[in-house]
Amino acid sequence: MPKSRTRKPKNTRPRTATPLGEYERRRRSVDLMVDRLTPDYIAWASQGEDDLSAFATGQLLVVKMFVTIVSSLGKGAPTLRLDPDQVAGFLPPFLDDVAASADPEDAAVDDQRYVVGTLVDWLSFLEETGRWEGTADELEAVAEVLDTEAEKLGGIVDASPRDGLPEATEEEAAEFAASAPFVQHARALLGWLGAGRETTPDATLSEDSLATAAEIVGSPDRARRLWEAMVNAELVDVTGGSARPGEGAADLGNSDGLGQLEAQFLGTEIVVAACTDGTPGTLEGETAAVLTTILTAAVHQEPFPLDDVVSLGADPSGLNVHGDDLGVEEELGPDASQQLKGLAEGLLTEIRELEALGLLTTADGMVSVPVAALDAVYDAVVDYEGGEADDEDEQPLDYAALDEDGGEAADDAALELADHPEDAGEPEA
Repeated sequence: MPKSRTRKPKNTRPRTATPLGEYERRRRSVDLMVDRLTPDYIAWASQGEDDLSAFATGQLLVVKMFVTIVSSLGKGAPTLRLDPDQVAGFLPPFLDDVAASADPEDAAVDDQRYVVGTLVDWLSFLEETGRWEGTADELEAVAEVLDTEAEKLGGIVDASPRDGLPEATEEEAAEFAASAPFVQHARALLGWLGAGRETTPDATLSEDSLATAAEIVGSPDRARRLWEAMVNAELVDVTGGSARPGEGAADLGNSDGLGQLEAQFLGTEIVVAACTDGTPGTLEGETAAVLTTILTAAVHQEPFPLDDVVSLGADPSGLNVHGDDLGVEEELGPDASQQLKGLAEGLLTEIRELEALGLLTTADGMVSVPVAALDAVYDAVVDYEGGEADDEDEQPLDYAALDEDGGEAADDAALELADHPEDAGEPEA
């Protein structure tokens, strides 16, 4: 079966005048129809391979969305038949919408291939299990439409970008989805949210609500980041000036395939926030940039020593652990150590927070990603932003905002230490 990213599809409405109420009723009917077949589809698609169960479950999100759109002009209850003409008419604009919502833009073709491959799998499932409710000619016609689109895209994706990386067992994945600290915090916030609460005009929590949320999860910063991640993961719907449980909220915390996907989506958004907080040229911005470098190394199974983070700027002489002069003081001025020390403190704060949420571990002295959290962190630092940026494409960070004499050289020193941990100084006692 084709394999690609399990990126959560964007909401896509049909490009017709279908009233919202009618569309929502049709969507619920399609959801119920597909939900009845979910266990059988997962068994068929995964063929007993536990690591493919969550992938197959994610495919059904696309199936539900597309079948709802294709059947939006029909009458009566939805069926396990796809009208060839409507598939041919709706698929190109649907793929255009998928491309338009791709993040980053250069992932558009991969996302389109994933959709077409998913629909090919769904059609094959209906045919092979005897569930197709149309004629044989209609089945062939729909298959030809999908094949044509696949050819336009250069074929469907057959290999996962995570091939070669460790995979969690089904037990590990289920435990992570149900019990990871960030999942439990999010469920607690959903319980507090109840049927709905008012939000500020920019869809954030009011100061009073934030204070209450902070008491629930442990700190204002954690509450703010969790809330943002829950909104982005569509666990909270903030339309109309009111916040209420959103799509997927009921599945979060469950150990089944859908629960595992919701945990993955939420974990990804939390890590994305940690890696994008702060404005470039500020301490927060540089902390996020170096954190991204460290996490990218971790998901590629090259964990970063925690002591090397601690040791940034620890030695004002600018000597590394081998006694070599790195020339840091000459480049940055007499406060070079203080600047790098601030970076180290910011990184440690972020690393400890992600560890407390269950998305990192430093138990062996290395900044590593638990195998059950690997997909979530991978999507955040590699898939989400389109992979590691080329050095020549990176925007220089201006430390002058922190110290006029420091200039951009502080960024170079920090990133140099991140790239070459052997040059870091001794950690502070």
